[in-house]
Amino acid sequence: MKEWLKILHLEDLASDAELAELELKRAGLFFEKLVVDNELSFLNALNEFIPDIIISDHSLPSFNSLKALKILKEKKLNIPFILLTATVSEEFAVDALNEGASDYILKDRIKRLPAAVLNVMEKKRSETARQKNLDKII
Repeated sequence: MKEWLKILHLEDLASDAELAELELKRAGLFFEKLVVDNELSFLNALNEFIPDIIISDHSLPSFNSLKALKILKEKKLNIPFILLTATVSEEFAVDALNEGASDYILKDRIKRLPAAVLNVMEKKRSETARQKNLDKII
């Protein structure tokens, strides 16, 4: 049985949000998705929607992925974060990964999104299981 995911999608273009949803559905993922496009809605979603994973465009009118990552760090939230954006330099991609992004995908390669979601969720499950085992030992 496949896992049901709660996906928070930080995106200001409805068409891009729909394309991402379509790719995830085509891959057979089961999910509930909430799309937000500003910092206040993002903060509310973290507290009320409580996502399993975040997919984020980089540049929105009043907010961006680096600010979102900073909020996650400040709140000490270990939520997988996939940057899905139109164009980024290699330097920016490395910076985003160093700031806590789990993966990044260019929008013209959106077919990679389902595999990235599955990979980062599996990594999180493994980390959680390893931490539980360590807690039992200690």
